[in-house]
Amino acid sequence: IMSKYKTIVLQQGLEDVAVDDYLFRRIKSLLRKELNLTEKMQNDYDRIQMADLLEDIFPKDAGLDKLIEVCQSIKDLEELAQRLKTERAKGNMGAPWTLITSPPSPNFLECQCPRSLRNRTCLCPGFFDFSGTSTNNIQQSSSSSGFHTNRNKRSPDHSNTSRMHHSRASRSSIQHWTEGHHRDPIQVMVLKVTEPFTYDLIDGKRMFHATVATETEFFRVKVFDTALKNKFIPQKIIAISDYFGTSGFLEIYGASCVSDVNVNQTMVISNTLRRRANGTPKIKDLFSQTKGTYVNGEFVVTKKNERGDFIHYGIEDDTGKMEVVVYGRLTSINCEPGNKLRLVCFELTSREDTWQLKSVRHSYILKTVPKQPSEEEGHHQGPKKVMVLKATEPFTYDNRGERWMFHATVATETEFFRVKVFDIDLKEKFIPNNVITISDYVGRNGFINIHSASSVSEVNDNQLMNIPTTLRQRANATPKINDLYSQRRGIFVNGVFMVSKKNEREDFIYYEIQDNTGVMEVVVYGRLTSVDCNPGDKLRLWCFELTSNEDRVQLRSTRHSNMKVCALGEHPPS
Repeated sequence: IMSKYKTIVLQQGLEDVAVDDYLFRRIKSLLRKELNLTEKMQNDYDRIQMADLLEDIFPKDAGLDKLIEVCQSIKDLEELAQRLKTERAKGNMGAPWTLITSPPSPNFLECQCPRSLRNRTCLCPGFFDFSGTSTNNIQQSSSSSGFHTNRNKRSPDHSNTSRMHHSRASRSSIQHWTEGHHRDPIQVMVLKVTEPFTYDLIDGKRMFHATVATETEFFRVKVFDTALKNKFIPQKIIAISDYFGTSGFLEIYGASCVSDVNVNQTMVISNTLRRRANGTPKIKDLFSQTKGTYVNGEFVVTKKNERGDFIHYGIEDDTGKMEVVVYGRLTSINCEPGNKLRLVCFELTSREDTWQLKSVRHSYILKTVPKQPSEEEGHHQGPKKVMVLKATEPFTYDNRGERWMFHATVATETEFFRVKVFDIDLKEKFIPNNVITISDYVGRNGFINIHSASSVSEVNDNQLMNIPTTLRQRANATPKINDLYSQRRGIFVNGVFMVSKKNEREDFIYYEIQDNTGVMEVVVYGRLTSVDCNPGDKLRLWCFELTSNEDRVQLRSTRHSNMKVCALGEHPPS
């Protein structure tokens, strides 16, 4: 137990990103008399030496209680104090269980427990009882509640007021959790999962994050047994039990905590709940959230500033700007302004009137590769430096054959774009892997439109562009049909599809296309009806609009659409 306490004091206490150099000096100052620190020790002792000294002076718990007491006295470290209390409770799990049989108050049930766990007796060392009445082996006060076991009694944690305030903030986003330990199973559907990662470089400890949901609420999950990754598959329904609720997360430590459910089990998760569970919060909304909230989301990086052991990123969206502070292992992520970062488990904090998202021990960062082309609206002077990934042959897009154009896909090192080029003399510059600059262009409906040869120039500075393989693959990929059903109407689709049916109706041809995920209708009119395509053919589509008609989702040809039949087994070049 003592070594566990020492680990908490050092790795989750003194080395937490919240404890910057200034706050670490404050901790040493407040402990000066109790630890008999000389002026030289105050100036020279690092975090490891302080942890060693705390262990020597307070051998029973390696100084954890004393560190919590000091952190509680520093406003900027109040959230850290609460996290340390939670870790202390988990470190004390060897104590005998206390059965709490008195019913929690209605307020507790409403704010803290998911519906599937309400009105149940809880067997746990960390259950927060709001009833205000005493039971055997439990000492309570009317204003606070704490962790209790038969072995020892803990000091109060938080007032009801602060806990309820935190609950109201979480309830507004339909993210729920229940604090403490829970044995009873709850059935959930997996919505999203990260890859496993090492969160403790010294001991090689690994974990992954997940988002799961019932039909009415969603949960953030930390999984500390990476062998469970094969059960956390998106859309799969699983049962979780014997888990802990801590600081807004469900924590799972063993493979026995997760089990498969009947293969015929169904669960309907509404699109609204999915969007909220997977969505990125607006930055302006973060300013009104409770400090200590943990944030997931994808943001554009605008600035980068390295300061000592920390990296400070500026992020922004269309509602505001915020600072992200990264410490430790996450500083090795190669991220530059212009990249998109996916943040998982970043703590919302503020200091000196500056709001920040700070990395903590279990934080995760992924430099994201976009699945969809980036969109720009309106006129842009540029210039924008891009690499050509592919380009079609020129084609006429009006019935008289007087107007010509071609389509292209270009990319920077972080995103890709669809391009319509209306001056076919530019075809000689749109050669795959050629680096060009484009300027004086117009963004409209998800495309960059280029009308003049003067808008494109070749780059002769011998600078190479490193387009990641994943970005190339996504720029050139054919979307899955089942994914198209969830896309917003009005986007334009490129891809190669197998034709399974053909039906001619007056001036239109209706094709049915299919892949291994579903079927969809393609509607063609005008000049493209002359393309000789039949069931069994593969059909390449460019610039087809995703629409819906009488509850039927379709891909429709538009003025700038084009299509080409591929020979069976052939995947034609663009």
